[in-house]
Amino acid sequence: MIKQHITTNFYNYPPNDMMIQRLEQALDNQQKISGADASFYFHELKEAELMRQGLSYNEAHQQALKDYDVSPFSVYHPDVIRAYPDDFNKNWERAWGII
Repeated sequence: MIKQHITTNFYNYPPNDMMIQRLEQALDNQQKISGADASFYFHELKEAELMRQGLSYNEAHQQALKDYDVSPFSVYHPDVIRAYPDDFNKNWERAWGII
């Protein structure tokens, strides 16, 4: 469902692809997800649901963050931020303690 939501509604964005790969790997290895992986997963599910209900991306994105009471900086794993530094500013690095 997350893959469909992302590929249908957004342009190709390598950080999203990497987050999906992380989730698929956890699923393949029957590992529980936590931290940024869980935040991304639940955020994207909620966002997809809200967009199907007619909210715009921006509205759905903000509402999903609010519903789960998470920081916008919590939805990408530090490894993804390190792998794509040009896509994330210093606020992301500070939030994860990446210096």
